[in-house]
Amino acid sequence: MRRYETILIAHVDLSEDELSNLISRYGGIVTGQKGILIKVERWGKRKLAYLIGKQARGFYILIDYAGVSAVVNELERNLKIDDKILKFMTILKAETVDREALEKEIAEAAGKDAKKEAPAAVAAAPTEPAAPVPAEAQPAAPQENTAKGEMDS
Repeated sequence: MRRYETILIAHVDLSEDELSNLISRYGGIVTGQKGILIKVERWGKRKLAYLIGKQARGFYILIDYAGVSAVVNELERNLKIDDKILKFMTILKAETVDREALEKEIAEAAGKDAKKEAPAAVAAAPTEPAAPVPAEAQPAAPQENTAKGEMDS
């Protein structure tokens, strides 16, 4: 089993539902071919370096997965015939992978996502107003310099 990464550029004018369906469809192809879907990242809308199919912007999506070469062949075959995909590229990240290490990585990534959501909820909680600072602790107001210089003669 090998580890792969595929980056796709989809049309920028797709709705959120269409993007979700697109991602779940290609994730289903990976798992349907007995591959392991490690992560899917939405990189968002970005300006393209050059026009692709008369498009100046695209929606970038990263799919990280592990499997045999049949997984890549089937995924790329489907990407080629999909009109919603402007361009894609697949790279080999690792020649061999350990299934237990992948499962551990997936679990850690899920844990990080849960931790990211928890502090946001804590930060959104109302806090008590700060106590007023005593006058002794406040810095003194700057005083004006009243000394005359040599040029005032």
